[in-house]
Amino acid sequence: MDHKATNKSAVLSMNLLTKDSFDMASKTVAIIGGLISAIVLILSLNANTAQRENELRWSQAKLAADLEDGMLINDPQAFNALRMTDWGMYDFTIEGKKVRITRKEVQESLNVKNNKKLSLKGVFIRESFDRLFYRMGKIERSLRSNLVKFEDVYSPMDYYIPFLRSTLGQVLIPYMEQLHQTDALKFMKRFETLYQKK
Repeated sequence: MDHKATNKSAVLSMNLLTKDSFDMASKTVAIIGGLISAIVLILSLNANTAQRENELRWSQAKLAADLEDGMLINDPQAFNALRMTDWGMYDFTIEGKKVRITRKEVQESLNVKNNKKLSLKGVFIRESFDRLFYRMGKIERSLRSNLVKFEDVYSPMDYYIPFLRSTLGQVLIPYMEQLHQTDALKFMKRFETLYQKK
């Protein structure tokens, strides 16, 4: 009887030990599985975050290119203003006629003292510069709202803005202030160290 009880007790102890071992193994497997799942989730989230950052950066660069294309390719008036800046004289078509515009005429037309005595050329010049300032203002607003990065809109404006300031500076700023082109002025100010060197 004692022998049977001992065997029964040993079997019961073994069953409990086996059950405890099985429970412990199950919990260990569950914990390891949970850790692996957590690691996989974290790696997946990091990969998604990196992909979203790349997509955002690509979108910023594309928008910057679109903004610059708007000024340099898609808006002939804005590009005319850049031509007037770039060349001492250049031929334009105004109302079907080929007309030569000199840098001196650009300066005279943008001079706020000449508001009431503008020729057809003068109106053409002002409308061209108004479109340029509109485009520059759009870029500045996009920079301030972090839609684009400055490095993406830096060139070719790093050439044009110092040149604008050095060739038309005396009349340009008063003209822009008269039009309340504060965003375009702020955009130009970003290049201040460049045009101070010229």
